[in-house]
Amino acid sequence: MRERLRALSPAFMTEASRRIAAHILHHLEGNVRLNAGCHVALFGGLKNEPDLVSHLLPELDAVGAGACFFHIEQHFLQPRQVHAPDDLQRGHMNVWEPRDHCPALDITALDVVLVPGLAFTRDGVRLGRGGGYYDRLLAHPTFRAQCVAVAFDCQIIDQIPAESHDQRVHQLITESGLIDASSSH
Repeated sequence: MRERLRALSPAFMTEASRRIAAHILHHLEGNVRLNAGCHVALFGGLKNEPDLVSHLLPELDAVGAGACFFHIEQHFLQPRQVHAPDDLQRGHMNVWEPRDHCPALDITALDVVLVPGLAFTRDGVRLGRGGGYYDRLLAHPTFRAQCVAVAFDCQIIDQIPAESHDQRVHQLITESGLIDASSSH
């Protein structure tokens, strides 16, 4: 999978990221009230991930939705609200994290969490990058947000061995559109 991702051209990744952001907005508009009370957690920063900072963060801010990024605190993802790319800095594993001035939110405030990963299946099994951060978040007893994986089409594969601690996602969004994984759970 890493080889597949390394083979993606910058031009492809830019266009695919733009299309992914448009699909995410369309999905959110149909399923969540996008306003100041709505909180959507984004991710980004790794070289071979969809660019949500450039293509989605400004759109969420324009409609008044609360965009969040995670800060790692004691091996757990802590959401913090951000409004612009200037609110972000490189953090653990070189991913985007909110700056210290960004207000912390409780995970119960999250409506949607956009979930990264190395690979996914159509029934929502996720292969992460080894830290277990998202598995711990999604398994937290107070977590109630909708989980939407975001990936390129080439990251969707037929099978991933799942362990008991692995958490599934409800939907997947790629440059081709939405895949509903919730009916397979």
